[in-house]
Amino acid sequence: MGKTIIGEDVFPEIIEQYNSGGKTAAYDYLRCQYGIKHPYFVMNRIKESGKYSYNEDADRFSSTASSAGDGVFMDLDELCDRTALSKTRQMEAVTDLRPAAMERLVHELISDRLLTLSRYITLDSSTRTILIDQTSLSADGYQVVAH
Repeated sequence: MGKTIIGEDVFPEIIEQYNSGGKTAAYDYLRCQYGIKHPYFVMNRIKESGKYSYNEDADRFSSTASSAGDGVFMDLDELCDRTALSKTRQMEAVTDLRPAAMERLVHELISDRLLTLSRYITLDSSTRTILIDQTSLSADGYQVVAH
């Protein structure tokens, strides 16, 4: 008998067996259906695949793979359900990370610009003077215009 390879397309069936009957049911399913002698390693592959998360407290698998459209569109059950409105309001409460990322980008750009300026300009607050290194500025291609 050849080596039996369990593909990822079979994982949902195995997880269904595991969630409904427990670990022994899933092991028995793998032994009987596919002739696997050591089903522990198949379960370990499922955990490491990243498509399913394992909750040790509940001793269950759940699907972590969701497409980008899952959060955008509602299915028929959600449309008919009265609690769908509260779910959408809860989803709106989740903060959008794009403004924070944009803020970090602007902060980095300003920091880079100030670092560049600090090579040429020194502020002395005690004497209230500004020292400008005009030779370095002109050597690097900048022009100093005072008005």
